[in-house]
Amino acid sequence: PIRVVCISDTHNHHTKLGQLPDGDILIHAGDLTQSGTPEEVHDALQWLASQPHPHKIFIAGNHDRALCTEDASQLKAFSSLTYLERSSTTLCIRERVLHVYGNPFTPAHGSWAFQYPRAEAAKQWDDVPADTDVIVTHGPPAHHADRGAGCAGLLAALWRVRPRLHVCGHVHAGRGVEVLPWTRGQAAHERICAGVGGWWDLLAALWGVFAWVWSTGARGTTLVNAGSLGGFRDEQARGAIVVNI
Repeated sequence: PIRVVCISDTHNHHTKLGQLPDGDILIHAGDLTQSGTPEEVHDALQWLASQPHPHKIFIAGNHDRALCTEDASQLKAFSSLTYLERSSTTLCIRERVLHVYGNPFTPAHGSWAFQYPRAEAAKQWDDVPADTDVIVTHGPPAHHADRGAGCAGLLAALWRVRPRLHVCGHVHAGRGVEVLPWTRGQAAHERICAGVGGWWDLLAALWGVFAWVWSTGARGTTLVNAGSLGGFRDEQARGAIVVNI
């Protein structure tokens, strides 16, 4: 398997994470900084570039204002890092080819960077290639690791693409790992969460849990909310989440 080390939302506290676990790919899902100044971004990227992982991929978050400029010249100084902004890259690891897509944009909340109106959510994710193996976004999809703040348009894109892995952050309290099985039971669960489901959806969701547990060879999407800061005032620096794909 390919070992993926996932972090997000370090907000200038990257040095407090300690030594990161070994892996083939290191992914940072945005909010490297708190205020998004060029100095903060440079410090965070310098730390990220110093990590020993063979492949290092990152996206921006809504706090990373300096990466929102058209001339992100400081990125040229970190050739070992791959920055994705509504773009893709291809990795070859032990004769396996992985297509990775990254998008930093999240639904609008305040006056931060990399945001879009929720009314335009559907068209924000039309450009995710169908053959994508790993999707990296700053925000989570609706109803999964999102504490009610996820994007329905992103969820629809995940249903269409069904990647092996989705790494996100943004909602610190949503940190964790889920497996999305792409079944009728999952669809029923999401309708219930959206407030449009009926009693039949409850039955379908319950049946879906049992069917997924007892199925053999079933594969879904591993969803990782890798938010690194936690606690009431983000006083906890939590380590990376490691998954195999």
